[in-house]
Amino acid sequence: MDIPKKAIVYIIAILLIAVPVTYYLATTWSIDSWQALVFWAALTVVSESLGITLPNGMGISVGFAITIASLIVGGPLMSAVVTASGLTFMIIHRQGNEYAHIFNTPIYKTLFNAALGILSAGISGMVYTAVGGEIAKFSVIPVIISLITYIFLNSTIIVGLMSLLNHQSFINMWTGSIKGTLPSSLAVGTIGIIIALACISYGHVAVLLFFGPLLLARYSFKQYVNMRDIYMETIHALNKTMEAKDSYTSGHAARVEEYAVKLAKALKIPHQKVENIKTAAILHDIGKIGIDDSILRKPLPLTQAEYEEIQRHPVIGAEIIKDVAFLKDVADIIRHHHERYDGKGYPDGLKGSEISYEASILAIADVFDAMTSKRPYREPLSKEAALEEIRLNAGTQFNPELACKFIEIMK
Repeated sequence: MDIPKKAIVYIIAILLIAVPVTYYLATTWSIDSWQALVFWAALTVVSESLGITLPNGMGISVGFAITIASLIVGGPLMSAVVTASGLTFMIIHRQGNEYAHIFNTPIYKTLFNAALGILSAGISGMVYTAVGGEIAKFSVIPVIISLITYIFLNSTIIVGLMSLLNHQSFINMWTGSIKGTLPSSLAVGTIGIIIALACISYGHVAVLLFFGPLLLARYSFKQYVNMRDIYMETIHALNKTMEAKDSYTSGHAARVEEYAVKLAKALKIPHQKVENIKTAAILHDIGKIGIDDSILRKPLPLTQAEYEEIQRHPVIGAEIIKDVAFLKDVADIIRHHHERYDGKGYPDGLKGSEISYEASILAIADVFDAMTSKRPYREPLSKEAALEEIRLNAGTQFNPELACKFIEIMK
């Protein structure tokens, strides 16, 4: 993968910032027990290796609990070293028998992860002591402040890199990250506080007793992600059902998804809206299930009556999915993907800003693929000719801003 120059500069900047922070931690605090360091580091490596990737591309790890516990018990330097160790030596399962670890990970990723751990845990540890927190003693306010500091700092550093790698808006990605991970992070952080209290009162053996609830929390997160995967498999199954009914649409949904997501990302819209557009693109023609096969497969241009019948498919599609909980946000996108900017579209005759951005994006992607695909009654247009048609119809059929952006990125 080619890394954008801005991302390379960003990684170098993070590494350079981590150097003085590491020096300050090492000269201000000490590690009283190397056995304790190994103990916490081992737990962190195990915890980070059980990290879960969330739908927005970010991740949630129960290792955060060990970071908070080691901070309270051992101080900022202990926590920074423990967290950096976990992020450096974690072993992540990818697919099948494939694993990512320090020996097959690019050096820049390893260094960035170590710097991330030092900065997130080290600075939040400094904050902990600065607001009155004491090592090996529990103080509510300092712990809460340091916990929140870690969450926001960690998210900021990661999203900063992700936004550069994916060419997306930092603000939108950061907001989506905080919304998606804050509740889970606070829950895991609370478990970390409990682990610290157990360690202070009963020693390191007691920590192992509380590792079970931590793994249970991880299991709950994993179940959520697995359920979402099942939802997506259901979506693709519905799309295959449609393609089996209308062979001429085979591959159409996948291409529309590609074009729509490319435009959405270029516009730097929030991640969740990109996900909604992706889902709507896959299912935008699902309503054709309710259209007579003879019309869908007709090798000649449609009559007016047949065209009016085809125009029912956005409404049918929206009706099919509107009561499905995880698809409710895409029902209106599907219903309105044939609306026109000038109000002459269907089914509701919406115009201008009455049409959602998501539906307008999907409309452009849908028409572009229709024009560049072979049909029984006509040959496909070239990409250049199709883009020219979109340019000519900007402001009438298409949202002019989106049309111009689409032409720009497709060229």
